[in-house]
Amino acid sequence: MPELTLTFILSQIAMLIAMGFDFLSMQYKKREYTFLCLIVSASLISTHYFLLNKTAAGVIVFISVLRFITCYFTTNKKYLFVFIGLNTIALLFTYKEIYDLIFYIGLVVFITGNFQANNKLMRKLMMAGTSIIILYNAIIFSPMGVIGEGAFLISNFIGYYRHYLRKTKKDNE
Repeated sequence: MPELTLTFILSQIAMLIAMGFDFLSMQYKKREYTFLCLIVSASLISTHYFLLNKTAAGVIVFISVLRFITCYFTTNKKYLFVFIGLNTIALLFTYKEIYDLIFYIGLVVFITGNFQANNKLMRKLMMAGTSIIILYNAIIFSPMGVIGEGAFLISNFIGYYRHYLRKTKKDNE
């Protein structure tokens, strides 16, 4: 268990603020609003990992900021491969622990979701990737990482229900 240093406390505060943006992001049906919230959230989450001295995760999430900006404008699959490539290169240069691979796998699933034109598929893949990232946060002992990503996952479930399942039930009536 890490010591309660100022750096650790600041990392957890950054994650707490990011949680708000993460939760809000999945409540929008419009893709652009979702990605604006994710840009802010990813900036804070990257800071969170750097403060915990988790360089691989910090660099990879920082690249996410660029990815979310790109996703705001396009779902073109060539960018999917560009960002998977960038994250692979980042992992090769920052790899320290076997756990970094868990984060990387979760992020590849998440990235694949980001570049889906179908919003339902985008949300499903993001839920799967987030579940893997929650596992990573539990392993590295980041309570706010687990809670933050858990809140994002719950928000995604709520948003998915609100936008797709509940609407389907109303349409059947």
